[in-house]
Amino acid sequence: MCSSNDPKIDPIAGADDEDLFCPRSPAIVQMEKDAVEQRMKESEALHIYQDFIDSISECDMAGDLDAWCGLHALPYTVHLDDLDTIVNTHDDTHKFFAMMTELAEKHSVDHIKRVGKSAQRISDDQIEGYHTCYLLKEGIQIVEAVDSRMRMLKQSGRWYLVEITNNLSNQQFPYLTPKVSDGLQTTHAIKSRMQD
Repeated sequence: MCSSNDPKIDPIAGADDEDLFCPRSPAIVQMEKDAVEQRMKESEALHIYQDFIDSISECDMAGDLDAWCGLHALPYTVHLDDLDTIVNTHDDTHKFFAMMTELAEKHSVDHIKRVGKSAQRISDDQIEGYHTCYLLKEGIQIVEAVDSRMRMLKQSGRWYLVEITNNLSNQQFPYLTPKVSDGLQTTHAIKSRMQD
């Protein structure tokens, strides 16, 4: 590859030889290594997170209640804008699954797609991530998309949902139709109101 010798196009052409071969400080080298390692960890966490939410969607579409329940640790918590629910039994889980099934049937949904946005390990056995859920019919979104923050816990080599927050203003859970709001409640706000 030839150099243009124009420093505006080719930064190497405009640099002095000693700038190119200046040793970097150990602190900068370590910062670069840490940044690469962090990106790799986030990439791995997002991959695990996406696989998990894909499994939830597959269970939804297959109507596989047992497999769907098998992805949730008991108890787990569900948070909406103004509502916090602790799900203690799989009977309570069945009610939400039935609501999702009814919603999908009502709108002739042929695909439920959850798209992971970001994820990170918050400990060796926990991942927290963000995703958006789309209900589609022939590739067209038929219900407003729902944003979620979900925390997963690894137990005995498997990942389980332990907490989920949705941007919904519904006043009960499960609900009949999702009422999508502007954004997710913060973790801090949820912890504060659950302590009251």
